[in-house]
Amino acid sequence: MPQDDLTMSAQLLLESVEEENADLREAWEQLERILNTMRAEGLQPPEDLLKLEERMKADFAADNSGN
Repeated sequence: MPQDDLTMSAQLLLESVEEENADLREAWEQLERILNTMRAEGLQPPEDLLKLEERMKADFAADNSGN
């Protein structure tokens, strides 16, 4: 997939996460797909997406440990 398409997908994802009613679990799965595709194609994911990945990973780990 061309880098421009991946970048656009990532931008749309970020916009959806900013919405109050966003399904964060679905956003997480979509982010993982985008980043995995970028990595598989030898592209360096943008730093903001890597930070979002780490933040979401930590949030989900905290949620799961509290259950």
